[in-house]
Amino acid sequence: MENKQVEIILRNVQEIGQKLKGQRNFKIDQKSGIQDLVTSMDKNTEIALRQCLREVTPDCTFIGEEGTQEMSKKVWIIDPIDGTTNFINSQEGYAISLGYFEDAKPVLGIVYDVASETLYHAFDQRAYINGIQVLDLPEIRSLSESVWDAGMATMHKNPKLFDLCRITRGHRELGSAALAIIKVALGKLDFYVTENAKCWDYAGGIPFLKACQGTYWMRDDFFTCTPNLVVVARDEEVLEQVKSYLK
Repeated sequence: MENKQVEIILRNVQEIGQKLKGQRNFKIDQKSGIQDLVTSMDKNTEIALRQCLREVTPDCTFIGEEGTQEMSKKVWIIDPIDGTTNFINSQEGYAISLGYFEDAKPVLGIVYDVASETLYHAFDQRAYINGIQVLDLPEIRSLSESVWDAGMATMHKNPKLFDLCRITRGHRELGSAALAIIKVALGKLDFYVTENAKCWDYAGGIPFLKACQGTYWMRDDFFTCTPNLVVVARDEEVLEQVKSYLK
């Protein structure tokens, strides 16, 4: 993929994202339950993303949360709105997230924080925020100094994680896997744990994390479309410590 292609894709993602901001005229449906929601904007956004991506990379396939899923040597993995509940409730903390992979290796990762109009992307092993390369990151903190993110469903499935609340500086629940991964990459969080991630939840953020020298572990295959246990951290020592609190 060439820089010009990346520029076109980034511009299209921002334009599509702007159509989400302030949008209130949409239909809401449940998928697996009241905490697993989808809107007509999720579906329309994925259709728009697929259309523009197909024009730039015509020989690709797609794995999308709201559309068909077809793995190939050149594949886009799309989450049109990561943090749908935040979007529905007019809160911050939702993003367009997508990653492009060739031969199962990351080429481009994009996370667009719609509410703040902040575009994160990773390409050629470099991380960028609104087009400016990320060069300086905070020092790595120990487990006891950590502020971290995990949803309540994940906590209840792995009850030893509640012990971490007592020995760390703080626990958060952002409601967006993609944005949580970005925050870990930038040192705003120290680790993130989720029991329910599917590949579209992390495909946009993991390339950014790796470009910022972060690390991750997952129970199942990276490209799974079924719930996966995932731990994202700033360094291996904290990652291994967190894993010891999982079932």
